[in-house]
Amino acid sequence: MLKPIGLIAGHYECRFLDETLPVFTELLAMQVIDRQPDEATLKHPNTDWRLIVHEGGAAAPEKGFDNHYGFRVASHEEVEAAWRFIEANKEKYRLSKITKPQSAHFAYSIYFREPGGNHLEIEYYNPGGALHGRAHTAGHWQQPITEEQFSGRGYVPQAFTHGTLQCDNVERSARFYVDVLGLEIAAGFNTAQYIKHPATPWYIVVLQRSPRQYLAPVNRFTLQLDSASAVEQAHREFESNRHGWGLTEVGGVQAKDGRLYFICSDLDKNWWELTH
Repeated sequence: MLKPIGLIAGHYECRFLDETLPVFTELLAMQVIDRQPDEATLKHPNTDWRLIVHEGGAAAPEKGFDNHYGFRVASHEEVEAAWRFIEANKEKYRLSKITKPQSAHFAYSIYFREPGGNHLEIEYYNPGGALHGRAHTAGHWQQPITEEQFSGRGYVPQAFTHGTLQCDNVERSARFYVDVLGLEIAAGFNTAQYIKHPATPWYIVVLQRSPRQYLAPVNRFTLQLDSASAVEQAHREFESNRHGWGLTEVGGVQAKDGRLYFICSDLDKNWWELTH
């Protein structure tokens, strides 16, 4: 089993950065901490993991509703305020498929599609749910962002809380996440599991679906190991166990910006990056 020290990033494919980044910065309180010609790294002030947005061009595919990222507000009323603001500004940001506030899996939320072909969620959870075994509902911030810091919208995204994946069989996939990747199950339902690193509150919602939409490697999650040698050891283990674990692909170890990493495709053909 891996012993990752963190779930540190999600990778997200859009069509054009100039269209997608304002959605994140102006509607979801994200900050651009690095910008390259075809890639940008974003961070929320209250959340340490990053979202790395890749520009795929006009041919970048439309992603289904089950492949989205989510952001949390502090109250039920703010979800409704977010819906009103996003509806009022949908032409400015080229948004579509905006849902009315709805309840599901103990969350109250809205969804919308940004012009890069991806869906996003603004949610509220009663944090008391953590007392009943739903760890993902616990608070994700220590110091809330004030309305003055994100004014004029009627809502404040307080945290970048989660990403999502599809799978073929949620029980089989959960065993891989726990026994191989070293993650933990934060909550579970009949066809959904919430997985996370034990040290941090952000999580990935894994949804059992048929038929599936398979995404390109540019859409992946990144786990951090504690050293370059740990990455190399993990690569050897993944290569030697690829058939037993059901891995569909294991890429070679590569070096970039002073770090080693490799990517792999799991039993559900979802992509992961291991780095240090």
